[in-house]
Amino acid sequence: MAQKQKPKKVNSVDAEGKVEDGWGVEDHPFPQKIAYIQTREDLCVGCGICEMACSMHHFGVINRDLSRIKIHRYFTPIPKAVQNVCNQCEEKERECEKACPVDPPAIHFDDELMHMDVDPDRCLGSGCGRCVESCSADVPFFSSVHDYPLVCDLCERDGKRAPQCVEVCPGYALEYRSESYPRYLDRIHCDEKAESISRRFWPLPKNAAWVRE
Repeated sequence: MAQKQKPKKVNSVDAEGKVEDGWGVEDHPFPQKIAYIQTREDLCVGCGICEMACSMHHFGVINRDLSRIKIHRYFTPIPKAVQNVCNQCEEKERECEKACPVDPPAIHFDDELMHMDVDPDRCLGSGCGRCVESCSADVPFFSSVHDYPLVCDLCERDGKRAPQCVEVCPGYALEYRSESYPRYLDRIHCDEKAESISRRFWPLPKNAAWVRE
């Protein structure tokens, strides 16, 4: 006898009455206002699946060079991976947008779609690069294929934001959440995050391996 399937949990319904699926295994409701991807460095295993999912979603190929989320690997003294992705900063903290010499800025926050966006036709390219230099976390980057910065757009399509990197992360090291508290700790450079992690292993030096007997 076949088991009766449990009905799918409904988290929210859009304006047209259609069911809105949530994110993650817990099926959390999608944030309705400004949101960002919060990284959990303590849970990241450095597999790079998030980078693959990002490049597949945007370009249809598996190419980490085209991913808008980056995995940096350190020796702290044990191997440790640290994720780097745009935090969708508040207006007063969008240094990349303020640094852009184009008027209006080629890299900007889309208030309607609620994510950072880049106009490739107006961007001055890598010869300018002020957006990269101004970001404290070194998030915007120029790939070897496109001469305009790539930055996280929360995988938005047709007005719906559903970050694919969050969905595929096997370690639950990425969370899609609304802005609820200051995000300055999320915006620091990966090198600083790795340095903070390494201090937890004191007094082991960075060039020492921690071997369990």
